[in-house]
Amino acid sequence: MELTPLDIRNQTFHKKSFGGIDAEEVKAFLETAATAFEQLSRNRTDLNERLKIAEERVNYYHQIEKTIQDAVITMQRTVDEVKATAEKEAEIIIAEAKARAVREVESTKKQAEDLRAEIEQLKQLRSNYFIRCRSLIRGQEELLAAMENDQREFDAPAAANPPRTATPGVSSSGNVLA
Repeated sequence: MELTPLDIRNQTFHKKSFGGIDAEEVKAFLETAATAFEQLSRNRTDLNERLKIAEERVNYYHQIEKTIQDAVITMQRTVDEVKATAEKEAEIIIAEAKARAVREVESTKKQAEDLRAEIEQLKQLRSNYFIRCRSLIRGQEELLAAMENDQREFDAPAAANPPRTATPGVSSSGNVLA
């Protein structure tokens, strides 16, 4: 039987014929009350133990939660640091690439200027070659003309006085006449 404080307050005892309270009934009631209070005390102790275990679990979970929160904060900082480092590295790589591109452009421009200068030099050499070839050809032409003139002059007196033992087409000096 479960006993409540209201049951204890409202308990009435039967009166005995001689004006007293039945001692047996009072003893039985007190035994019931004591048993109920013992049960309540055990329940209270059990509940206190369960509460203590629950509080320890809650504290454990609070510690885990705090550890997780700290880990999240640390991870966020690490992510931010890695991101910042990656951005700095990217900026450095981009700057190096730009510098390399500028150097390559400058090198290419210099090579192009060198090639232009070499092309101009080759054009000048070609022009000089053509001038020398023309000069050589003119010199050879003049030499041929002079040789033809000499031949005509040489042939002209010979035509007027033909040699006595001359072979036709061969001059007295042994040259073949054209």
